[in-house]
Amino acid sequence: MWWIFWPILALAVAIILVLIVYFVLAPRNLWWTFVKEGTAKIVVKGDQFNKALIQWKDYTFDKDWNVVKNGTAVPEDVKKEIKQGQIKLYNFDPGEGVYREPRHLFGGLRFYGFWPIKDIYIYRFTWTGVKENGEIDRHPTEILDYVLLKPDVYWCQLVGAEEEELLPLTIELISTVGIKNPYKALFEIENWLEAAINRMQPSIRDYVAKGEYKVLVKKKEAMGGELHDGMENLRKEFEEKYGVDIQKIEVKNIKPPEEQLEATLKEWSAKREKERIIIKAEAEATRIETEWGRIKKFKELGTLIRTLEAIEKSPLAASLTVQAIPGLSEAFRGVFGKQLPKGITQKQWKGLQKELKNLKSLREEIEKIKKIIENLPKQ
Repeated sequence: MWWIFWPILALAVAIILVLIVYFVLAPRNLWWTFVKEGTAKIVVKGDQFNKALIQWKDYTFDKDWNVVKNGTAVPEDVKKEIKQGQIKLYNFDPGEGVYREPRHLFGGLRFYGFWPIKDIYIYRFTWTGVKENGEIDRHPTEILDYVLLKPDVYWCQLVGAEEEELLPLTIELISTVGIKNPYKALFEIENWLEAAINRMQPSIRDYVAKGEYKVLVKKKEAMGGELHDGMENLRKEFEEKYGVDIQKIEVKNIKPPEEQLEATLKEWSAKREKERIIIKAEAEATRIETEWGRIKKFKELGTLIRTLEAIEKSPLAASLTVQAIPGLSEAFRGVFGKQLPKGITQKQWKGLQKELKNLKSLREEIEKIKKIIENLPKQ
């Protein structure tokens, strides 16, 4: 009856082995490894490149480890080498004559070879990315065992780029970069990201030197595209030699020295304050004109109104007193005394008192506004 238990025992052993591979061996890159979507891993044999493993839907490698889409035609010379047995390609579809990544039963879980004869290549990498909300995401030096193939955004800055008038600027850039050939990116150059940033700097400095700070700030959005187009030869070189595809360049920020930035902000604030005061002054002028119109309704008090207007226009208005103007005392006595001037009703008199109080308040406001406008920065 023992034979009945053999299938159960075999199934139990298989499950245990799968669990060991999944939770013990693959996470430690021992015989097995996990290849995440959009990435590749390099297998080395005695520290020498052996092959690359890819996990990216609809993509595979060509003969030279360039990332290509499934269904890409295999060149005739490569087909000839395959036919003659000179090379072997795991992803060659002889029926259609194209590259096609075979289906992997366990998805990103791969058996790469017998460790430690073969191993997964690891390396140190430092980069600064950008979060979805636009914040800078700095990554300290990390040990990676994969290469990110799909495009990602990287942040960098160039300090001391002098513009047309020799003002040193700090330029913050965001570059969208994808890896077209993981072998070249890791083994044909020491640090592909650092090299790309360093090689872009001269082009950026030349561009900034031809423009003025204020102009550069206004065309910040267009600046990234112009830099990208201007680096066409450099981008081709990086793609062909190092497998690095610089797909897009954006200018995140253009910053002058702190003292220049402070002066610029003060100038901007002064302009906004001037605009606010002018708007307020115009509104007050309209209101004052309305108040004067209301006071002038009292035709019977024409003598008083003409006297007040004379005071308003006089260059000596600040030093005049009621007693210094002939006839003004009588006019005020008639208005502010117990007896109303002839032809004026009680209702009209109360209205005039109210408008005169408003007029006094308005004149004080005008004087304040005049002083503020006089102190505004000259343009």
